[in-house]
Amino acid sequence: MAEVSPLWLRHTLYVGALHPETTAADLEAGFSVIGPLDSFGIRKDVVSGKSLCYAFVNFTCISHASKALACLNHRTLRGKPIRIMWWQRESELRKSGIGNVFVKNLAPSVTNAQLESVFSKYGIILSCKVVEEKNGKSKCFGYVQFETHNSAISAFNSLHGAVFEGKKL
Repeated sequence: MAEVSPLWLRHTLYVGALHPETTAADLEAGFSVIGPLDSFGIRKDVVSGKSLCYAFVNFTCISHASKALACLNHRTLRGKPIRIMWWQRESELRKSGIGNVFVKNLAPSVTNAQLESVFSKYGIILSCKVVEEKNGKSKCFGYVQFETHNSAISAFNSLHGAVFEGKKL
């Protein structure tokens, strides 16, 4: 069985919540300020050619990828805050549901950054997203995926029923 490297040893970032008109040049300009890029690309629908509003960015150096995650996550690109996370090569982790917390009854104004800030006290977050309609309006629920099941349990136990932005979670 092949040894799996920890998330922090990878060079690839997933960049989501992109504006539909974001270009490869936008990605290069936004991320190359951190360090040299190995490759990058916006994923597109194979039939229509339209942006799927996410991309992958590969840095030549792990430290640059880590810095980009820390410095650029939730920054605005083409007028829309982007969401950055380590790309998880092992789909089992993404699909397992382990460490996932479903958060409902969010105030319509809650952003990805705010949700991540509230939940980050409980452990390392792999992914955090407020779900939106196609027009960008919040659906008032979201997901937080922690690195460990224990972090998810701790967050759930601490925040279930808590009031955040005037709404009971």
